[in-house]
Amino acid sequence: MSRRIIRRVHTLAGLFIAPLILVATLSGFFYALAPTIESWVYDGELTATSSSQAQPVAKQIEAAKRIHPDLEVAKVQIPDEEGKTTRVLFADPTLPSESYTRAVFVDPGDLHITGELTQYGSAASLPFRAWLSEGHRNLWLDTPGRIYSEAAATWLGPMAVTGVAMWWFMRKQKNQRAPKKKSRRQAMKRHTLIGLVAAPGLIFLCISGLTWSHFAGDNIALVREELNWIAPKPNTNINGEQSTQDSGSGHGEHAGHAGHGEHAGHGGAAASEVDFGQADTVLQVGRDEGLTGTLQLVPPSKPGQAWTVSEPRQAYKMYNDAITVNGENGDVVDRLPFKSWPIAAQLTSWIIQLHMGTLFGLTSQIALALLALSIGALIVYGYIMWWRRRGGKNSGARVDLSALTWKHWLALAVLLGGYSVLAPLFAVSGAILFVIAWALDFRSKNTQKSPKVILKEPNDEEKEPVTVDSH
Repeated sequence: MSRRIIRRVHTLAGLFIAPLILVATLSGFFYALAPTIESWVYDGELTATSSSQAQPVAKQIEAAKRIHPDLEVAKVQIPDEEGKTTRVLFADPTLPSESYTRAVFVDPGDLHITGELTQYGSAASLPFRAWLSEGHRNLWLDTPGRIYSEAAATWLGPMAVTGVAMWWFMRKQKNQRAPKKKSRRQAMKRHTLIGLVAAPGLIFLCISGLTWSHFAGDNIALVREELNWIAPKPNTNINGEQSTQDSGSGHGEHAGHAGHGEHAGHGGAAASEVDFGQADTVLQVGRDEGLTGTLQLVPPSKPGQAWTVSEPRQAYKMYNDAITVNGENGDVVDRLPFKSWPIAAQLTSWIIQLHMGTLFGLTSQIALALLALSIGALIVYGYIMWWRRRGGKNSGARVDLSALTWKHWLALAVLLGGYSVLAPLFAVSGAILFVIAWALDFRSKNTQKSPKVILKEPNDEEKEPVTVDSH
């Protein structure tokens, strides 16, 4: 592809798309740190203060049901470490969507209710993180905001690729002189250095962000479904027939950030049909089967169904296994180890958790926050470069389309066309940039034909005519 095309695309996208990216970067910075901040904000609800031995899970559920006797228990999340509360999650039809549940926090030792909050998605986001997630996803503007955020995400990858390509073409054009302070070359040097380091991160954010976006996300979901790249569900039918319903295992990949999420727990059986006295047996079977960390129990959705025991997403847990258990006798109905998932489904799960800052705990959160700061610095230095190049009057060298060969057109058709099919908002925003580029070129040609005369007054005795082309 023509170097001039790459440079023009990078420059125009930097001028007109970068503001969208900057807004998403700002919200992303705080969202990246949200899991840790959330643990501070809700320390009272999350911390169990009783030193007594943990009561049976059935009693913990019973204590929580006294708070919401009219709601169905959707899930129970039981920690494996002391000092943490049990979360009993209720399906509440008054909440915005099925990805939301009403969480009651129970101290396992004395059955004291430490609090009640709304929980969102498979990442178990509490109100603060859910609010930040909404802002990062759509700037709290619903559909218009989702269009903005997707448009920004679609350009992260192309911006990184074109930036690296520009460096590759210009790497031999070395200027041995040290750049002057506050010069354009100094800004370019810093922009280039930060860009080369951050480029893999930008491409990662582009790919992972598009998986749960609106238009591109739907297209990606269709591709994954056609190629059988979807996370499987364990069988919950005790009679051995394959279940066709959502098992409620909590593996909904996109819930907790994108709203494509997990609908588990809202189609459960009525409270009167579930024997919660079986919960302790089911939990013990899960532990005996090798499931570790916090475990999630989902009661049967109807008679003849098994309980689902799974390892929900949590820091430093790469594999989220699940089993289904007959609550009456403790027999294992089905096993679904994470390693049995299609490799693409495994990668998708890890990528999403990395994007959310939960896969490696504080380490991944700090890395994402630094990446957000790097993107912000790239944008700032990019605008400084533009302004110091003739006072912001330049939008990149013009491209003579008639000079392009068939190879150039083929490369454009394959790369841009293919990406546009997957990410239609890239095509729309790209078309807008093309119109802007054409308008700028048209204006520039007219300016060159009729140079404007500016009077330069070095002193009172002399006046010298200077055209804009001499700046």
